[in-house]
Amino acid sequence: MADEGKSPEEGTKKYSWFYKDERMHCCTGETSTCTVSKLWEVRQLTTFHDVDLQQATREINAILDGVRKRNRYQDRKLCFIQVKDRHFLVWSTEGLVGPNDDDRTIRKMLRLKAK
Repeated sequence: MADEGKSPEEGTKKYSWFYKDERMHCCTGETSTCTVSKLWEVRQLTTFHDVDLQQATREINAILDGVRKRNRYQDRKLCFIQVKDRHFLVWSTEGLVGPNDDDRTIRKMLRLKAK
């Protein structure tokens, strides 16, 4: 999944979610419906992100950091998934390969010969 420390320009990969075998999964996709569970904070307050919103953002990120630290399973990450018009907080696993991954990753996973 996209790295929490990257800017939007750097994190151009999109991730989609799916559910299978009682687990939520995120893998590369054409839509961006699975995102890292951290909210952006601003360098400077604006009319659209004022002091109240920045304080709420810090508090939400602190809560999410606490939840992440209590995670007992290394193979899962805390993510927001988009379902219809709302976000849903889930534990998600990654590492699945799909048709939107790069050629090298797909060839390696499927054990295909080089071109």
